[in-house]
Amino acid sequence: MIRVAILSGAAEPGGAERSLLTFLKASQGHTIEALVLLPRLGSLGTLLTAMNVSWQVIPMPAALLRQSRQNRGALLWPTIQLIVQAPAYLYHLALAIRKLNPDVLYTNGIKPHIIGALLRPLLRVPTIWHLRDNWGGALVGRLADLGPHRIIANSRATAAFLQKDMKHPHKVVVVHNAVDVAEFSPEGDTVPLETAGPKIGLVAALARLKGHALLLQAAERILSEFPSATFYFIGGSIYDTMAEVGYEDELRQMIAAKSLAEQVVLTGFQPQMAPWYRAMDVVVNASIRPESFGRTLLEAMACGKAVVGPKAGGIPEFVQPGKTGLLYEMGNAGALAEAVLSLLREPGWRQNLGAAGREAAVRRFAPEPHAQAISHILLEGSLGVLTRGIF
Repeated sequence: MIRVAILSGAAEPGGAERSLLTFLKASQGHTIEALVLLPRLGSLGTLLTAMNVSWQVIPMPAALLRQSRQNRGALLWPTIQLIVQAPAYLYHLALAIRKLNPDVLYTNGIKPHIIGALLRPLLRVPTIWHLRDNWGGALVGRLADLGPHRIIANSRATAAFLQKDMKHPHKVVVVHNAVDVAEFSPEGDTVPLETAGPKIGLVAALARLKGHALLLQAAERILSEFPSATFYFIGGSIYDTMAEVGYEDELRQMIAAKSLAEQVVLTGFQPQMAPWYRAMDVVVNASIRPESFGRTLLEAMACGKAVVGPKAGGIPEFVQPGKTGLLYEMGNAGALAEAVLSLLREPGWRQNLGAAGREAAVRRFAPEPHAQAISHILLEGSLGVLTRGIF
C-alpha cells in the first residue's frame, strides 16, 4: 500500500478533480492510501468523504487562489499580497505534509505543481505531477526538469506541449484519462426537461476559454434550421481566479444581446453529470484553446451520446471523426454549427455514433487499467526506482 499525499489546487470538482476522483475510486484502499489537501472548503471535500477518502484543508492565501495564467496584466497590489502571504502558506503546508509522512507527493493542477516543486528541497519526498493542462515555455520546462521526479500527462498532446521545452523529456509518461463507465452509461436517471426540440449541451465551468461565446455564435445558425433547439450551458463558476470574475454576468449579457434568453439555459453547477448527458441530443466542446484532453466529451460518449469537439489538443486522441464523434476547426463557429446540424438532421447516424462512442469508452478508458498505471508510477516514485536516470 502506497501512502500518497495529494495536493489539489481546487475545492470544487472541475475536469481535473473529476479525473482525480475516478482514479481514487478505483485505487483507494487497494493500491494506495490517500489523503487529499484542499485549498479551502468546498464540495470536493464532500465527494471525497462519500468515497471514504481522507482530506483536510490547508487554507491557500486569497492572493494565490486568485492567480491564473489568464489574469490580465500583472497587478501590483495582488502581486505584493502574494509575495507577503506565500511564504507562511508554504511553511504550514510543508509542516502538514511532513506530519502525514507520505511515500510520495502527488500534485493535481498547475498551482500544486509549482508548489510541489518549491517544496521539494524541504520535504525530500518524491514528487509526481499529474499534468492535465497544456503548459509550456522555457521557465516551465526548467521547472519540470528540476521539480518533479516524474510527470504523468493525460494525453500525447499535453506531453508534447511540455516536452519541447524540457532537457529531460523522458520524465513524462502518458496515461489517458479514464471514465467510470458504470456511472456514465446510457442507462440511468435523466434530468426531466420540458423543451421538446433538440437539446445541445456544453458541459464546462464558466470560464472564457471554454467557448460559450463561440457556441452562441453557432446557435444562431443552428436555430435558423431547428428553431425549437435549446442550448444548455451546464456548469458553474468554480474558479477563484481574477480572470473569471464577472464572466457569468458577461455571458448573460451576450445571451440577451443576441435575443437568445428563451433558447439558452444556464444550469449552474451540477454535482451529478450523467443525468444531464443522458438528457442531451448532442454534447459539444467549444473551447477556444486546445484542451489537454477534453474529459466531458469522453463522459458523454460513455453515456452513448454523439459528441462534437475541436480538432486540437487531446480530443482527437479519443474522438474518431465519423466513427465516435465529429471534429471541427477550433474557433470556427460556422464549422461547429455545421457539425451539430449534420447530427440533428440524421438521428439514426447520431445514435450510431453514440453507440460507437460508448463502446470505445468501455474498451479503452475504463478506470481499472488507468488506476493501475498511475499506481505503478506512484510506486516507482515511492521506491526511488531509477528509470532512465530520472531519480
